[in-house]
Amino acid sequence: MHAPGTFKERVMKNSLSSLLCLFCILSPLATACLAKTKIVLVSGRDSHGSNAHNWGDGVDLLSNALVRESGLDIETATHKGGWPQDSSIFEGAATVVILSDGGGRHPVNKYLKQFDALAEKGVGLVCVHYAVEVPKGAPGTMFLKWIGGYFETFWSVNPHWTAEFKTIPKHPVANGVKPFTLRDEWYYHMRFREGMKGVTPILSALPPADTLKRGDGPHSNNPAVRKAVLERKEKQHVAWASERENGQRGFGITGAHHHKSWDQDDFRTCVLNAIVWTAKLEVPKDGVKSLPNPTAKFGSSKSSPAKSKPISAKGSLFATKVITTKTKGHAAEIQAELKGGKNLYLVISDGGDTHSCDWANWAEPRLVDAQGKETKLTELKWKSASSGWGKVATGKNAGGKSMKINGEAVAYGIGAHANSVIHYELPKGRKFVKFLARGGLDDGGSSQQGGTKTSVQFLVFDKDPRR
Repeated sequence: MHAPGTFKERVMKNSLSSLLCLFCILSPLATACLAKTKIVLVSGRDSHGSNAHNWGDGVDLLSNALVRESGLDIETATHKGGWPQDSSIFEGAATVVILSDGGGRHPVNKYLKQFDALAEKGVGLVCVHYAVEVPKGAPGTMFLKWIGGYFETFWSVNPHWTAEFKTIPKHPVANGVKPFTLRDEWYYHMRFREGMKGVTPILSALPPADTLKRGDGPHSNNPAVRKAVLERKEKQHVAWASERENGQRGFGITGAHHHKSWDQDDFRTCVLNAIVWTAKLEVPKDGVKSLPNPTAKFGSSKSSPAKSKPISAKGSLFATKVITTKTKGHAAEIQAELKGGKNLYLVISDGGDTHSCDWANWAEPRLVDAQGKETKLTELKWKSASSGWGKVATGKNAGGKSMKINGEAVAYGIGAHANSVIHYELPKGRKFVKFLARGGLDDGGSSQQGGTKTSVQFLVFDKDPRR
């Protein structure tokens, strides 16, 4: 049976369809006909030295899911290590995803105007975990505009707790997301737009009272959050979607401190949905597809068990007490009497609570000979050096930045990250009798999580403590 219409009409219709296809292939507008939706993913430098804050792995994991597993017509561009210096990466982007440290180290802080120009054109923004925190002021104002909310110090808090998401709202970002429970560092009591204008909560839960046992501080506790949670029993929104009048969309989620959180299917689906939604694509009714347990493929390779094993103070020439942010000046003086040995081993051991955030510096390290003459240790070359995260560096911290202890610059020194061992062979012909230094917490670690996770011990040996 023939389709309706005369033979001539059918021929003309088929010819027009063929011409339209040929137009899309050959004309200058072919790109518009065939182009995939571009998503840019930016990661900061990994910062914890353990299976947390694995920003680079997180970006790889999300990119793989979007391009290879979702079944959607998407292409990605990724940049690691901070904000891209080549702005051409953003050309044609539908949305930008940021996984990074936040606060004063947030990659976008110095590029507010650049991203605002993109947002004004409708480019979306997704910020994950620490990337939702920016300083109050211009950055905070922009985040209210771009994603509808942010972590504001002395207002928001960052405890670890098990969140129970018992109800899921109707929203494209929530497609296919079922109620779930997940332990993570869920920031809450976020600063949102006035009246929640254009903001839709996606994941909400009531934090337990023990999340507010810490003293008041920029990240730990404050009177406003106590009233909200302990008195008014208000559920806290830890993931939210925003849409502006110009159509620009944003999304923030405070979880994903732990890299393993990506293995939770509903959590991962929620974030993938948000990326697709902020790119103004239709979110599948059952959510964006992805394969389970992605961290098995995109896991951390930054810390090895050998480097992460703490070293006992037994047999040391000198050992500080465990240093934390409660230690005066975040540092301790080191004075080790050398016994004529040929080797010097400098050890930074974690404080017994894992080596997360354990950035540390050997500040002003020097050797003293029998005549009292001092030699800066930084003038000598070590024989070997290891760091639990980042790199051992002269004149820089483990992250490659300027060394600072409790906000003050270090004149000269060596930066590392627990668990670390630095081995020097002492110069022949010089009899050194003493090693002096100041062992301190580098701000790169102590500024994270309100300073609650950083704890190290400095040890000095004349024999290899690993044997």
